[in-house]
Amino acid sequence: MGSCVCLDTSVFLKWLSVESEAWVPQAVSLIERSRDAIIAPAFAWAEVGSALRRKVRMGALTEEEMGRAWLAFLGLGVRFVNTEALVQRAWQLAAELDLPTLYDASFLATAELAEGGPCPFWTADEELVRHLAGRKPYVRRLAEHPVG
Repeated sequence: MGSCVCLDTSVFLKWLSVESEAWVPQAVSLIERSRDAIIAPAFAWAEVGSALRRKVRMGALTEEEMGRAWLAFLGLGVRFVNTEALVQRAWQLAAELDLPTLYDASFLATAELAEGGPCPFWTADEELVRHLAGRKPYVRRLAEHPVG
């Protein structure tokens, strides 16, 4: 898989099976293959945790299921990145790509600035993929990851 992979929050949520069932096998396969090489921007843990808490409020998860999912996520050993270069590059990418938020731009910057990068950035966010329209060749659709 290479030296690292940057995973979007949408991929983590598929792996935790708290989102729709679409692409869960792809997320499981990707994370199992990449377990010691996953990077994400420093705020990704808060995004995952917030999504889990939202699922409990909606009645889609129990408190116990949320706790298990949170511990599983923490057990991945994701390397969270927060550097001044990342902050600056995210700002540039948001402007360059006309992104509405810095969240997506931060994931892209994390992938671009990875050691030996850019590294692959995997996402289940089809809207983001459509918006980018192939302008960032390191962006990968989770739907296209092989299962197994």
